[in-house]
Amino acid sequence: MRVKGGARIKLDGIVRELVRYDYIDIKWSGNMPYIVTLNNSARAYIEQRTEYEGGAIQVSQNNNMRNKVFISHRSIDKEIADMLLDFFTGTAIPNEAIFCSSLPGNDVNEKISADVKDSLKKSVVNIAILSRDYYKSAYCLNEAGIMWYENVQVIPIALPEINSNNMQGFLNSEYKLRSLDCDTDIAYIYDTVTGALSVPRAKTTIFTAENKKLMARYAEYIKHRELSQDDGKGSNSIDISEITTDDERIVLYYILNKSIRKVDKAGIKKWLNENEIYDVNIDNAFDLLSYANGGKINDDILEFGMESFRKYTSGRASALPILKECVDNHTKLAVDTFKRIWDSDPFDNFIMLFIAYIIEERISVFGDRWMAGEQIKSIEQWEGKNSLDSTLSSNYGRCLEFFVQNDFVYASQWTEYGNAREYTLCSSLQRYLYSSPKSIIDELNKVKEMFFCDYPF
Repeated sequence: MRVKGGARIKLDGIVRELVRYDYIDIKWSGNMPYIVTLNNSARAYIEQRTEYEGGAIQVSQNNNMRNKVFISHRSIDKEIADMLLDFFTGTAIPNEAIFCSSLPGNDVNEKISADVKDSLKKSVVNIAILSRDYYKSAYCLNEAGIMWYENVQVIPIALPEINSNNMQGFLNSEYKLRSLDCDTDIAYIYDTVTGALSVPRAKTTIFTAENKKLMARYAEYIKHRELSQDDGKGSNSIDISEITTDDERIVLYYILNKSIRKVDKAGIKKWLNENEIYDVNIDNAFDLLSYANGGKINDDILEFGMESFRKYTSGRASALPILKECVDNHTKLAVDTFKRIWDSDPFDNFIMLFIAYIIEERISVFGDRWMAGEQIKSIEQWEGKNSLDSTLSSNYGRCLEFFVQNDFVYASQWTEYGNAREYTLCSSLQRYLYSSPKSIIDELNKVKEMFFCDYPF
């Protein structure tokens, strides 16, 4: 083969370089090479290059597998993680791209669970919600160590008691703290997450609305936040064995958590509903607690005895964790029931249409009795918009009853005779449905197609 011109000059340069680095030997005849020997060094280079390219491919594949935002937090701070998750899904970041580490049991052990390990391997951004309780947990500190070790960006979000001076361990003052009461910090978190996940940014109006909602929820939560055990407002250990019924313990938990001596039934009932706590007899709790050192009941308001109030609030740090165990035993999240029923596939087509209506129209309140008429009109409008027949509007009562029976909703308004006239969707199920996985949306769309009505006009 004859090589001419510039190509010949380029080839000569390559050959000279290979000879100079002892990759090849050449025996010449005049100005023509007639024997070219490939040395061991060249073989080693080729093997290393092959290995490097294979490794590069593997690294590229591993990077392609990273598609999660990992949120590390103590279970007591789960509400902060939930509001952050709602902010992300509200700004069009897919729900399945977010992983929260507070799985059942994680917080009380030291060994990192398989689910958490897998999500850490897939994360493109790690978020740590730092609190005094976070730094007390060996499990959370282990997560922090893995996040520090991984070559993935970490965003520490500080609760009010954490600052750059009291950060500990791996997540220390080398990291810049962010806060959910700061517009700039929230924008930074959002920009980092959308950039890492390569997802489109939400419209400015949507981002602004979700930003305000997040800041408002955070401010409200911090205002009523349960303090950790070493908050300095009572470290005395007290014996609560005299509080023998679950009813008393749950209401006492509410009193100590709020640090108020006078509580009304309506406020406790609202708290029970919002937190999905069931099978609590408030009347029984009021009756029993009113006998403690001068307590009394007046117009559905319990005035806890002053001596008892001082006693229990002085030892709230030791009492709250014990009382919370009782609260947890009575907590039944609607989302868990929903997932269990969905997986066993017993939802009929009417209920599936009802779920689709709730998701698409962002419905959280449902009228009953004389208020059902307005709800049915709303459903009819949705049916018309989607060219569906009247199946759902004709079966609204049946669907609502199904939700009531399965504790997906709770009564939020009553008639003067004490009958429920309005129901509200449980908060855990509302969060889940409003950011439903694609698999659920696909199933709901299939059902909608079954009731499609091709009008001739």
